[in-house]
Amino acid sequence: MRLLIKLLSPAALLSCAAPALPQGESLTERGSPLQVVEPNADDRALRMTPVVRAVQRAADSVVSIYLQNQLARRKPVTEGQGSGVLLDDSGLVITNWHVIAPVLLGERSGRSYGVLVKLRDGREREARVLSSTPTRDLALLQLKLQGDERVQPVEIGRSSDLMIGETVIAIGNPQGQANTVTSGVLSATGRSIQVRAPDGVVREYEDLLQTDAAINQGNSGGALLDITGRLVGINNAMSAGAENIGFAIPMDVVRIEFQRQLLQSTSFVASGDAPWLGLEVADRDGDVVVDEVTPGGPAQRAGVRTGDVLRRLGDQEVRTSIDYLRRFFVLEEGGAVTLTLERDGKSRRVEAQPISRAAGAILTALGLRLDEVDVEANQRLVRQATYAFYRGSGLRRVALFPATMRVTEVLPKSPADDIGLQRDDLIIGVVMRGRFGQREVPLHSRTDLARICQEQRGGELKVVVLRGERDLVGTIQLRE
Repeated sequence: MRLLIKLLSPAALLSCAAPALPQGESLTERGSPLQVVEPNADDRALRMTPVVRAVQRAADSVVSIYLQNQLARRKPVTEGQGSGVLLDDSGLVITNWHVIAPVLLGERSGRSYGVLVKLRDGREREARVLSSTPTRDLALLQLKLQGDERVQPVEIGRSSDLMIGETVIAIGNPQGQANTVTSGVLSATGRSIQVRAPDGVVREYEDLLQTDAAINQGNSGGALLDITGRLVGINNAMSAGAENIGFAIPMDVVRIEFQRQLLQSTSFVASGDAPWLGLEVADRDGDVVVDEVTPGGPAQRAGVRTGDVLRRLGDQEVRTSIDYLRRFFVLEEGGAVTLTLERDGKSRRVEAQPISRAAGAILTALGLRLDEVDVEANQRLVRQATYAFYRGSGLRRVALFPATMRVTEVLPKSPADDIGLQRDDLIIGVVMRGRFGQREVPLHSRTDLARICQEQRGGELKVVVLRGERDLVGTIQLRE
């Protein structure tokens, strides 16, 4: 028997389609076996756990921090990352010192790093290091916001009220994965750990919170929240070679650091090219009071005295120490700034000329003002300094210094004055102690000298000086 099959045209096939279902029938078309059940309000209420509520409350306040190597003629390259937490709506960010340490230490190696902060909503803003303290592994950044732009600050809780075993939540940027959430319990309080910091110093951090919430590389500086979504700690370390052991700095400790001025003090703004006025301020009874004035600094020369109340810096009102720090964004070395003060109930205005922080550190420690003279400005002087430093070394060929430092002023009764340093002396090196005895180290810049002064503050520093054709050496007792 032969079976005949007749192919139907597309038009005929359409005419053979299944008839429409009668109206009022409850049957539906047969579809995919993967049927989606749309959530309703009751479902979402069941899934809305305390952890979810806490994350929704705080997630917009956690930021990702990227350190970018500013390579000449090339796009900046990201060479480090971490996390931070927004403390107020004008862009104050708290993070770990070790997260931004390359920015501060890069000056030693000639590298320049910029700080880029990414918010949860996708905004990217540059930031500047306002202050830092390596002894507590904390740092403050200020975002460069646009116009009247605002950000979402976190709510701060009290870490002293935490209970062992209660739920805590970590939010951060591990491995570049922004706003990653992990949760666990508070395992212990009052922990101490030893770590080797980015500057090579082994430091012990005390009074830490311990948690089993996963804290990985990149979480540093991020938020540790309680179940209400309030900030109770700043994540700062994970235990090497162990699982589920992470540490955070309690917010009560952070608050104490603020009160002690370790974060707010302008002495801790470590960027060498940051502007410096030579005064310290403190918050007292609702006022910002001048707590200390550096002899010979820009503030003293302008007439600022200890005890003055600082009302305005430039055209902006100063209500807190943080307001004062933020004004450093617009201050530049060599550009005058007006300070509005209140003294004995009377208002007065003075004009100060900021200098670089490196120059300020040298002025504070040594009582010296120095100029950097580079090869282009005076090749003969730089060559003279180079040959003087290497004289007697036995080396046949030496590299020319890129610059040398010339004394422009010696403050009376200062450490530099005590050993007889004079105007036009050249500071060409220092004598440092090493594993194999003393060695002479050349100096080319104020940044290098400022770093050495800060590292050895309160101690002695042996300097190599060129005066005319004479090679001199002297030991200076550094001021704190």
